[in-house]
Amino acid sequence: MATPQFTNFLSSLNSCKQQAIVWHNQTTSFSQHTHLNSFYDEILELLDGLVESTAGIYGRPVGYTTHELVDYQSKEQVITYFKKVYDFVQTERANIYQESWIQNQIDEISQLVAETLYLLTLD
Repeated sequence: MATPQFTNFLSSLNSCKQQAIVWHNQTTSFSQHTHLNSFYDEILELLDGLVESTAGIYGRPVGYTTHELVDYQSKEQVITYFKKVYDFVQTERANIYQESWIQNQIDEISQLVAETLYLLTLD
């Protein structure tokens, strides 16, 4: 069975995907709308790949949780949120599986968050 730390990592990133969907639906900025759409489409694929590959070695994750979603307030709110997501990924990756192939998949998640942050600043 997957470790609780790994399931917490997945739960947080799944909640991030859901938060991006909420803000995608609420923003009045076309560029934010587009960038958030790209983020949640891509994070879905990256998380699915991470779960499927690790499950072959460590078992299926159980005990998922969800985080409270908040309504869109401002571009600054979204940027601050994604900076926190980036920091979370960088901190928590040390607490989960250390095989290079797993860490490489986490690198792809980090890259997506960083790219999304950059794109959100272009408005």
